[in-house]
Amino acid sequence: MVNALAAGTFDSEAHWRDVRMSRLPALHDRERERIVAAMDELLFPLCSEGDALVTRFPMEEAHKAYLARIGFPFMHYSLKAEETGGHVFEALASDNVRGKELAVYSRLIPFSVVPGTLEAAAKYGWGPELPSLEAVKLVNSKIYSTRLNLTMFGQTRGKPVYSSQELKAAGGELLQQYGALLIKDPYGVSGKGNMLIQSIQALNRAAAYIWRQEEAGCSTAFVLEPYLPVERDFSCQFEIDAYGRFRFVSIQKMVNRQFAYLGSVSATEEELESLKRTGYFDVMMQAADGLYRDGYFGPVCIDSMSLRDGTVVPIVEVNARHSMGFINHGLDRVLADSGKKGFLTFRSLGFRLPFDYEAWLSELKREHLLYPNRKGNGIVPLSSATLLVNAHSYEPAFPEPGGGLCKGRLYMSVVADDDAEADAYLERMKMSFERKGGRWYD
Repeated sequence: MVNALAAGTFDSEAHWRDVRMSRLPALHDRERERIVAAMDELLFPLCSEGDALVTRFPMEEAHKAYLARIGFPFMHYSLKAEETGGHVFEALASDNVRGKELAVYSRLIPFSVVPGTLEAAAKYGWGPELPSLEAVKLVNSKIYSTRLNLTMFGQTRGKPVYSSQELKAAGGELLQQYGALLIKDPYGVSGKGNMLIQSIQALNRAAAYIWRQEEAGCSTAFVLEPYLPVERDFSCQFEIDAYGRFRFVSIQKMVNRQFAYLGSVSATEEELESLKRTGYFDVMMQAADGLYRDGYFGPVCIDSMSLRDGTVVPIVEVNARHSMGFINHGLDRVLADSGKKGFLTFRSLGFRLPFDYEAWLSELKREHLLYPNRKGNGIVPLSSATLLVNAHSYEPAFPEPGGGLCKGRLYMSVVADDDAEADAYLERMKMSFERKGGRWYD
């Protein structure tokens, strides 16, 4: 068996984006950045038995042992403290990182191709061939998604703009026609890089903010889209092999709030058949052909949506990388052995130190919340590093005893027979966490 090694960085877009380009307003949150850096532990469902995962930070031993017991055995390596600068591939490609223990793996499963990925693959002899970084940057831009729509359908809702003046003029037209619009950064991500504009005053403020950056020497590129009444967000995961062949993986229904991702659940057979009747999968194969012609092959997640009038918008954005949808599909493949599937979601948490992760898992098991419980359902905790990463550099905001909470994020898969049972599990888990003096932010 050819064993693979999974690794990656979930802030891929930050490594594709030109630092000389103007930006939309955003808050800088160092704690959030550390949590995102720790999300590489979520790649374990991409591993089969005998495969390995490399992460930037350690994972709790109790967490890895639990995952192995429920059907996710994998080898694990974490970078040493002196290796954690930059991102995981930059560290792996550098001269001072490991050697023989990683060179035994024959294939690399990257979350995405970013600077350093190709160099790390060459260093350790990981095959197969990967797409060029230039092709990856090209097809992941929202400008590319807009042009792909135009090529395939002869029309597109998106409009690229390349200056603050263009943004102001084109935005004014969309406001007049639709009443609201979105400004999208070409490499924006869930919850960041999208700006909802609902008035001419807000548009003028955004244009002025961009103009000040242009005056400082920045270039500009954004995509404007009408803000449409969305009924449902969903995504299609597929793979393009090195010869251009298409392999369908899954359809995932997505839960979003204010443009931020909140969760995924696999589509039902009935929903797949409904999409098939619309010709949706033919569109996905055509899109794959276009991506391959432009030099890309590998995993793809295309975001789609259904509008309230029943219109299906097959291509909203192209994500030429792995995604939370791929991860949820990997989870469901194992859960399917027990006739189950889960809802992948997360909660932001605040907790007091010290926090005993192993003891908390044991408590969840005693309370019949941990999967599998007596019904064969329950919650699968998917992450330990994203929960605890900020504890390593925590500085209390309040000097008095008991003051201040360390911020973390818990990813989980909720396995339940219906929504009411899932909600009950989440509420009980919240109560369990808050009994420890923590906060569970809904």
